[in-house]
Amino acid sequence: KLATEQEVSKRMREIGALAVELERIADALLTPDRGEPAASTVQWETRETLETPHGPIAYWTIGSGPAVLLVHGWEGSHAQMDAFVAPLLDRGARVVSLDLPAHGESGGVTASPLDCGAVVAELGMRIGPLAGAIGHSGGCPNIAIAMRAGLRVQRVALIATPERWERYVRWYAQEEGVDAERLIDTLRARGVDTASLVLPENVSAFDTPALIVHSNDDRTCKIEGARRVAAAWRGSEFLTVNGLGHMRILKDAAVVERVAQFILRQ
Repeated sequence: KLATEQEVSKRMREIGALAVELERIADALLTPDRGEPAASTVQWETRETLETPHGPIAYWTIGSGPAVLLVHGWEGSHAQMDAFVAPLLDRGARVVSLDLPAHGESGGVTASPLDCGAVVAELGMRIGPLAGAIGHSGGCPNIAIAMRAGLRVQRVALIATPERWERYVRWYAQEEGVDAERLIDTLRARGVDTASLVLPENVSAFDTPALIVHSNDDRTCKIEGARRVAAAWRGSEFLTVNGLGHMRILKDAAVVERVAQFILRQ
């Protein structure tokens, strides 16, 4: 009996240690690496702050006219979207670019896709009505989450979009050497339901005009997933480009011009 009690006690300690480790890994997964954010090349007219439950959110504006919101991806910053500013200004837009929670100059330490989507919705409603929203990588599902929360936007462009967050979570679990299902359960207990973050399902009710742009050699977000997103988004346009990977696509002149033209189509 004593041996059995010792075995149970040992097992309970092991379970407790695993739970602590899973919490640590969940924290790390939800904590973006800010690094040293690149300086924006845009001469922004204003820098403002939006107070949110996720911390103070920094955002920048320039121009007048219809508002277009730029949403960067995971571990990025507003400076990554700089190339879109001039073409949008040339078409008479007011351009707004933000640092997502726990990114760049914004507050917060951790952020989930749901947190980021909530902030995009809040900011969009503050600066709107929105003529357009342009997202890159993880910023794409953030826009979709915001729209599901009631954000109204006339046109949307998704660049290098992921299909589902679960793919990233499973990769992260493998890198950390833990069971992916246990990590998914830990995230769910925190209110982050991985199963709900499937972009084709989230956009299936949308009929807002959308342009989805993806490079055929993107290794971070596979083009097949982007195609499924486009197939689910009713009436969307899908544009395939070649050799631009996941990041170079943001600075390609032809892509930038095509997106600006789509967002502010006369």
